[in-house]
Amino acid sequence: MNRYVMVRELCVIVRLRIRGDEPNMDAIYRQMLHTYLNSAQLQFYVAHYGKVKADWQYHIPQPEINRMYYFEEGAGTIRIRNQTYSPQPGQLFLLPANVSIELSTEKSNTFRKYFCHFALTVGEVHLFQMFQVPHFVDVIDRTWLDERFRKLISLSESQSVSSPLQSKSVLYEILTYFLDTALIQGVEENWRIDSVAADATNMHTVLTYIDEHLSDRIKIEDLAKQLHFHPKYFIQQFKASMGISPITYITKKRMEKAQEWLMIGDISITEIADQVGMDLPYFSHSFRKLIGLSPTEYRQYWRSIIRNKVSL
Repeated sequence: MNRYVMVRELCVIVRLRIRGDEPNMDAIYRQMLHTYLNSAQLQFYVAHYGKVKADWQYHIPQPEINRMYYFEEGAGTIRIRNQTYSPQPGQLFLLPANVSIELSTEKSNTFRKYFCHFALTVGEVHLFQMFQVPHFVDVIDRTWLDERFRKLISLSESQSVSSPLQSKSVLYEILTYFLDTALIQGVEENWRIDSVAADATNMHTVLTYIDEHLSDRIKIEDLAKQLHFHPKYFIQQFKASMGISPITYITKKRMEKAQEWLMIGDISITEIADQVGMDLPYFSHSFRKLIGLSPTEYRQYWRSIIRNKVSL
């Protein structure tokens, strides 16, 4: 499974969980987080399990990576964004990159924990630096999470050719669990856009314009005007924010919309192409190139899945 498909699956899960009237996330935040998750790139570095030493005490002003700590025993403190926490056994913490953190443990009762280091970036920016999410969740299914971390550690030590992909897959599971649980347990104040991510808010204007004009022939000049940028400068800023060019992003959004129509309706392929602002030959070529199936094959594939489910 490639990176784009795995990220898309993560986004689908999150979108299903946050769709509707969730009390702890407003509509604009939901839309922006979903959009950026759909463009995020994951890099896994290391995972480990152990008991920290009595002198475990750090101040990391500008960490270059994200950390996840899953505490099994012990006591101490974590300070993130000027908030101090006392982690309890069974809590899973997310410590975002580029955000100052302070860590310490009680010498007589040191932490035993799982941890992993990773990067989740959109363009040149760490996602959890732009979007603030709750810093921790209370784990309900501790056995499941224990198994996921043990598997992640095993994969990190494996020399298998596929282990990097498997590691990312397991890490996506853990991240999805964290986000799902945070949506249930978190409060509104814990979900917000970081003040350092003004570009994310500005870019949202452009992304909203794209969503509302997918059936039009969108021009780079029209997008640049939304932010009063020169087209060349706009392209540079868009790629820095989203990690892909505006044209590539628009094509992916059009293919996502086309997939929805192919899955749920009887609208003709020609009409779908028109609705996403593309002529039929170019639409069919772009769809096959990105999805790996023609629009007709994709529709037949999903109809076969529905028939099989009905027959079970």
